[in-house]
Amino acid sequence: MPLGKDQIEDELTEIKEKIKVLSERGGRIPDESSSPGVAAYIKFLVEERERTNKLIVGLTEKVSQLEQKLSSEYEPQEAQPLTGSQLEIPLSEVDARILDFIATSEKQMVCADQIKELMNYRGRNAACARLNAMCKIGLLRKDQFGHKVYYRFDAGKATKALIISPPQ
Repeated sequence: MPLGKDQIEDELTEIKEKIKVLSERGGRIPDESSSPGVAAYIKFLVEERERTNKLIVGLTEKVSQLEQKLSSEYEPQEAQPLTGSQLEIPLSEVDARILDFIATSEKQMVCADQIKELMNYRGRNAACARLNAMCKIGLLRKDQFGHKVYYRFDAGKATKALIISPPQ
């Protein structure tokens, strides 16, 4: 049942009186003797706010730690001189065949569809996965033209590395 105009006005004047009392006391929590319900409620709100602030501080610290981890992992590293262990890049027979196909192709660029046909895959997912893995190693570079992604042999990386493939 909706409140009448008189009831709303009475509640408004009651709230105004409580605000006036709070402002006279400097915004302090009223003592238990004057209005025990209001004091308990305000005390509960203050405690709840403190708990919430502690949770927010903890979450903020965790987020900043995660951001630092992520930024340190993905920041470009300075070029380091290659050592003996970094020179060797082991490749599977299939990857070596794909790399050879790209290096000897007419435009020296291939897309996943061409690798799909070369390896007789049913779908492009396997071809994309192999090409992306070789991109992560740094043997291939990825270029996107329109909706197609083309992969090409990165000669700069290959001249500084020894590509080891299994004997055929």
